[in-house]
Amino acid sequence: MFKDLEWRRAFKRATILIGVWLLSVYALSTAFPESFDLGLGSSAGIITFAVNAVFFFVFFLVLTAFTERSKKRRLDGPKNQKKDKPGARAAAGPDAAEDEEAEPGHLRGRRNPNTSRRKTGRRRRR
Repeated sequence: MFKDLEWRRAFKRATILIGVWLLSVYALSTAFPESFDLGLGSSAGIITFAVNAVFFFVFFLVLTAFTERSKKRRLDGPKNQKKDKPGARAAAGPDAAEDEEAEPGHLRGRRNPNTSRRKTGRRRRR
């Protein structure tokens, strides 16, 4: 579950997020002190504020680590799927149409999805 997480990038992004959050809280408490009171006048208010900052930092750290891993997998995914796809081949030259007919297709041996089984059953009964 915690394999291949991007901790360094997550740490940087979480630090930036918490920095912006602290800056906005400071700006709002300075601009509107009567309506945006944090209770930082006492030591209990400062401790509570610091605990909240640490909690949100850890939360954003884990969240951004998982987001970075998901983004990396999503960006790497299509490249690997194109390489590993068994039916994918590059058509080069004038013999490309003949090569397609010579090699079996991916529906070879399977029923045709464009036909209805009910109609074929009716035709056989006649």
